[in-house]
Amino acid sequence: MKNKSNPQKFIYKNDKILNHHEALISIDERGFLFGDGLFETCRFINKKIINFEAHLARIKIGLLNLKLDFDIQNIEIKCYNLIEKNNLQDGIIRISISRGIGSKGYLPTNETPNLLIIQTKELPNPPKNKNLIICDINPPPFKFKSANALPYVLAKIFAEENNYFDAIMLDEKGYICETSSANIFWIKNEIIYTSSNDCDMVRGTIREALLELKDLKIKCGKFKISALKNADEVFITNSTLLILPIDKIAFRNKKVNNETKYKKILVKKVIKLLKIRLGLI
Repeated sequence: MKNKSNPQKFIYKNDKILNHHEALISIDERGFLFGDGLFETCRFINKKIINFEAHLARIKIGLLNLKLDFDIQNIEIKCYNLIEKNNLQDGIIRISISRGIGSKGYLPTNETPNLLIIQTKELPNPPKNKNLIICDINPPPFKFKSANALPYVLAKIFAEENNYFDAIMLDEKGYICETSSANIFWIKNEIIYTSSNDCDMVRGTIREALLELKDLKIKCGKFKISALKNADEVFITNSTLLILPIDKIAFRNKKVNNETKYKKILVKKVIKLLKIRLGLI
């Protein structure tokens, strides 16, 4: 059930809560000019942000990699203040951090402090189309959510153009990495498989939560698409969907998409265990 209130009526900009139309940024902001920044997307249910500590840890990794000196001490408090201000029960909260204003070409000159934007959004409806397709776009090597998300944008466009929900992205050697918006898992003979940490992918917070579950047998490694062709079940994970069981995957052969259909048996147990781990049941 969707919230009746406007999920974006108020926005956090740095230390101030503003009306949505007042939250303007400069055209010289480096996040706008170069995608020089990062973002994090969290889900909240009954006003509680799910797995926030994991999101905060990934923000720290991103700040370190981008060489951004940004104080994140009060981010969680700000998120909860905004949820309350917008009078929301369930939805999505997005945290965006940009380097600020000041450029000499690509080189930052740090003329202003970093910019923080926090937004709340409605939870999208579950997709009716639960099918994936292999694409030719390689994911970036970042382990955090870079504001420069162009490869993921292009992969998502490719999936949409071919009438699939999402696209599976491989590295240059053809190893499975992730989809444009999620981590990917598959099941064969009751063993769960997923790409290892050294693959080019964002290590999702739901993925990390699953890897912590001792009741599941999960093997991480480098796998080619043949592993997906032979799988019994496939599912993807991210903060918005939590777990989405996949119906079909299209394996492209020249101009023909050969689809493989999947069962949905063990994934039901995985969903239940994840919800227990996250305190949702």
